[in-house]
Amino acid sequence: MGLVRGFARWLAMKAAVVGGWNISVWQGNRPYYPDTSHRSLIDKYIGWVYACANKNAIACAQIPLRLYAAKPTKGSRSRFATKALDHKQAKYLYSSPTCQRYIAKAADLEEVEEHPFLDLLANVNEYMNGFDLLESLFLSQEITGNAFWYIVKNETMGLPQEIWPLFTQHIKIIPHKTKFIDHYEFSVDNIEKHIIKPEDMVQFKYTSLKDAFWGMGPLQACVIAADLSTGMNSYEAYLMENRAHPDFAIVLPEESGTPSQEHQERVEKAWYKKFRGKTRAGKPVWLYGGADIKQLSLSPKELSFLQGRKATLNEMAAVFGVPMSELTVENVNRANAEAGEYSYMKNTILPRIRKVEQKLNEKLLPMYDESLFCAFDNPVPEDKEFRLKQTESHLKTGYAPINEVRQNDGLDEVEWGNVPILPTKMAPLGSQTAPVAPESPKAPIKGKTTVNKAPRTLPPLGHPTNFVNEPFVEAMRGYFKSQQTEILQAFDSDMKSLTKSPADDYLSAWFDMQRWNRELETITEPFVRYTFMNGGEQALRQLTTERQFDPLNPRVVNSLINHKANSARQINHTTLKQLRKTLSEGMAENETLIELRKRLENEYEGFDRYKAMVVARTETIWAWNAGAVEGYKQSGMVEKKQWVSSGDERTCDFCEDMDGQIIAVQSAFWDKGDIMESNGSKLSFEYEEVEHPPMHPMCRCTVVAVIEGV
Repeated sequence: MGLVRGFARWLAMKAAVVGGWNISVWQGNRPYYPDTSHRSLIDKYIGWVYACANKNAIACAQIPLRLYAAKPTKGSRSRFATKALDHKQAKYLYSSPTCQRYIAKAADLEEVEEHPFLDLLANVNEYMNGFDLLESLFLSQEITGNAFWYIVKNETMGLPQEIWPLFTQHIKIIPHKTKFIDHYEFSVDNIEKHIIKPEDMVQFKYTSLKDAFWGMGPLQACVIAADLSTGMNSYEAYLMENRAHPDFAIVLPEESGTPSQEHQERVEKAWYKKFRGKTRAGKPVWLYGGADIKQLSLSPKELSFLQGRKATLNEMAAVFGVPMSELTVENVNRANAEAGEYSYMKNTILPRIRKVEQKLNEKLLPMYDESLFCAFDNPVPEDKEFRLKQTESHLKTGYAPINEVRQNDGLDEVEWGNVPILPTKMAPLGSQTAPVAPESPKAPIKGKTTVNKAPRTLPPLGHPTNFVNEPFVEAMRGYFKSQQTEILQAFDSDMKSLTKSPADDYLSAWFDMQRWNRELETITEPFVRYTFMNGGEQALRQLTTERQFDPLNPRVVNSLINHKANSARQINHTTLKQLRKTLSEGMAENETLIELRKRLENEYEGFDRYKAMVVARTETIWAWNAGAVEGYKQSGMVEKKQWVSSGDERTCDFCEDMDGQIIAVQSAFWDKGDIMESNGSKLSFEYEEVEHPPMHPMCRCTVVAVIEGV
C-alpha cells in the first residue's frame, strides 16, 4: 500500500510538468524551445496541421457507433427494442479485442435499436448533436492529446442527461495522494472556477510516457515540423507581399562614400519615374561616378529552405497517420488511392475508434447496464481485388455455397443457396457424370408410358436453376411496390366503410386484375424470352453444330405467348388470394383500421423480400427448360426426354417421384387440369400443361435429352 501511495505522490509531482521540446543550438547560437502548452497547440491548428487533424477527426466521427446487448441466455427478452446481428457485424465484433470482455460470457448478442444512451448521443445538449460531439472529441485528441466530457446526470435517476465537451486548455487536473485524481478544475481565463468530480468526467487521452495525467497527441510529436511549416509560409507571404528580397543593388565604390538620405531618395525617385511601367522595360540606364548594378537572387541555401516545405508535410502526415493520397492529388491514381485508403482505415482510424469505444464502455455505459457495450462499425474496406478473386474461385470450384458468400457480403440467405455448385464438367469422385434411369421403374405417370431400360442420356445443361437473375428480381420488387401503393391508397379512401362489407368486395374493386396482368406480362417478357433463347441455343449446340436455333419457329412464339398470359394470371390470382385471406382474418378478429392496414403492408413486405425472388427464379427455370426442350426438338435427333430432380435432402416428394421419368420429347408429363398425388399430398396443374420443369414454385428440377440406339 505504501508503494502505491508513493507512486501516486510521484505522479502528483509530475502532474504540473508538461514536457517541453529542446533542440540543439541552431544558427545564431540561439536554442529553439517549441511551445507545447495546450493553448499554443490549439493556435497551431492551421495549414497542414488543420488538414491532417481534421481529416482524422471527420473520418472517425462519421463511422456509425452502435449499441449492443450481451445476453446471458439464449432467447432472453430485452427491455428495449433489439434486432439480430447480420453476419458481417457478428464476425467483426467477435474479432474485436475491445469487445471480448462483453462477448466472452454472452450466450447471445443483439443490436439495441432504442435506448436512452442512443438518445443521448443523438441529442447531446441543446447546442450539439452526436456528430459534433464525436468530431470535437477526436479533433481535441489530435491537437492536444486529450478530450474531456462533462456528464450532467438526471437528479432523480442518476443517469446521463447531457454531455458537454470541455476545451482542454481550460482544464486543470488536481491529483490525489491515494485516489490518483482528486477532481478537475474548469475555468476560462481564471475568471470563474468550477470543480468537477472524477465520476462526472470522462477523459479521453492518447498515451504519453512523459506524463501520467495528460496525453500526448500527434501535434506534440511533430510540433517542430508544424512551426517550420508556419514559418516557411510566413516567409513566402512576406516575400511576395512586401518584396522583402530586392532584385538588384546599386553598388558604389568605397571612395565615393555614403550618399546623403536626400540624395538616395532623389535617385530612387528618378529611377522609378523612368523605368516603372510596362512600356518602359528594356530602356538603357546611365550610371556615373563608378556606380555598378548587381543582380540579386536567392542563394542555394535559401532555395533549399523553401523546398523544405515538402519535407515538413511528409513528416506531419507520417505522425498523424494520414497517407499523402488523402492530402494531395500529386501522383495519385485509383490503385494507390484505394491502397492508401485501406492502410489509412486499418492503421490510423481503427485504433483511434477502438480506444474511444473502450473508454465509453468503461466509464459511460455502466451507468445504464453492465451487459451493454458499444462499438463502432468496421471502417476497414475489403481488399476488393483479392475478395473478388477469392469469391470467384470459391464459387467456380464448389468450395463454398452461395449462402456463405452472401453472408460475407452482409446479404440474407436464399433458400437454394446451401449446396455448393459444381461446373457441369466436374463431379465428385465416385459419382456418375450423367443421370441414368433407375434400375427399377418408378410408378408410372398418369396416362403416360415410361421406359424401364436405361438408355443413354445427355448430361444436364449448365442451367441457371441455382442462380437468381438480380435485375429480374428488382423488376418484380418494383412491380409489387407499385401494386402496394395503389392498394393502400384505395384502402385509405374506403377506410370509413371498410367494416360494412366482406374483404372480397373491397379487394375485387381495389385490384384491377386485367391491368396488373398486362403490366406483369410486360415486365417478365424480356427476361423470359432471353433465357428461353439461351437455353435453346445451348441445348442445340450440345447435339449438333450444323443447325442454328430458330427463334421464329411457331412453337417458340406460341409457347412464349401462352406462358406469359398463364403465368401472369397465376401470380396475380395467388397474390389476390393472399390479400383476401389476411384482410378477412383481421376483420374477423375486429382489428382496428390501423391494424388492418398494417396487415396489408406486412403482406407486401413479404412479397418484396421473398415472393419477388420466387417469381423471378421460377420463371427463369421455366424459360431455360422450355428452351432446352425446343432445342431438342429442333435438332431432329432427340425422341425422348427425361425428368431429373436435384436429388438432395431438400427435394420434395413430388420432384422425387418425377425423377427419372422418360416420355416422348413432343409429349407433356402432365396435362392441364391433372392432379398429382404423393404421400397424401396433391398438386394440381390448373393453368397449363407440364412439358418440363418447374412443376411448382422454386422447383430445382431440369430436363435432359434421351438418345436411344447410339
